[in-house]
Amino acid sequence: MHVVLIISSLSAGGAERVLSGLANHWAKRGHTVTILTLAPSDAIPFYPLDKKIKLEQLGLSEISRSLPHRLLNILKRILTLRKTIKTLSPDVVVSFISSMNITTLLATWGLTIPVVVSERTHPLYHKLPPLDNLLRRLLYPKAAKIVVQTQSAADYFLPLDNIAVIPNSVRIPPILAQQQEDVHHIISVGRLIPSKGFDSLIQAFGKIAHDFPKIHLTLYGEGEERRNLEKLVSELNLKDRIDLPGLVQDVQAKLAKADLFIFPSHYEGFPNALCEAMAAGLPIIASNCSGNIDVIQDGVNGRLFPVADIGKLTHLMRELIQDPAQRHRLSIEAQKITEHLAEDKIYQMWDDLICPLTAFAK
Repeated sequence: MHVVLIISSLSAGGAERVLSGLANHWAKRGHTVTILTLAPSDAIPFYPLDKKIKLEQLGLSEISRSLPHRLLNILKRILTLRKTIKTLSPDVVVSFISSMNITTLLATWGLTIPVVVSERTHPLYHKLPPLDNLLRRLLYPKAAKIVVQTQSAADYFLPLDNIAVIPNSVRIPPILAQQQEDVHHIISVGRLIPSKGFDSLIQAFGKIAHDFPKIHLTLYGEGEERRNLEKLVSELNLKDRIDLPGLVQDVQAKLAKADLFIFPSHYEGFPNALCEAMAAGLPIIASNCSGNIDVIQDGVNGRLFPVADIGKLTHLMRELIQDPAQRHRLSIEAQKITEHLAEDKIYQMWDDLICPLTAFAK
């Protein structure tokens, strides 16, 4: 089987990590795997790729603000992508993320190659521009399959009958967090963007910082909100208590050294960082948004608070910091996520989805 995977870039992020993992899985099983991106040819993938994978970066990531040039650039993307796919002649195409899915379906219009599109955020909360939303409604029925990560996301696309629910896999970490009697280090991981809700976490931490002077907060990630978050930290006089070190390759090592993980998102497609923290055995506090509620049962394997409710988050932070027994119990239950979302189970779901499509194509 020759599978072509398409995504805008291979920078750090949940969709990029999942696509890279899928590519490695299929390459190791002896399939021919090609990844197409719009990034510059010299862009370095954030996640490791099997040496057998062919990576073609088309250098089409720049989009002009001028409407005429923007339309020309989009047309160039579609035509270049179509020509490349026709040349590669794969058995199946798998595209990730809404905007790229739309481009891929336009580029493959009229071809006999089955196209699988994968939504990586919850479409109800991640709003598209009006034209993109219209194109998605028109084009998604043409896809061989639409892959979403949760049942609530699948419900959004009803009554379409070409939907498959495949959650992300979670690896057993090489090292687990060691539960301590006292909390010294709280962490979170994610892109520094408004929807991740890190401003709420910083404000909640500010309300407990005086009472727990030995606790530090670290937010791992990068994004457009960095300057605003740094300004908030400064305004709260917490520059010596809160760190924003940027991206890290070995996030598992950081999780293993933490005592508590807090995930304050406004919405999630599927919360990769949250699941990795659970697998590492960290006690969890998370917002009750889409995605999070698909993996967290309040009081069982984590604690939930209403989205953007700083008061409730502050209360839960105090409660868990002062209750080592509860933290230990939540930690034990959280680790069970690796049983439900084991890599072999999730990759088998992808294999079961893709293989019949390639057989039909032939």
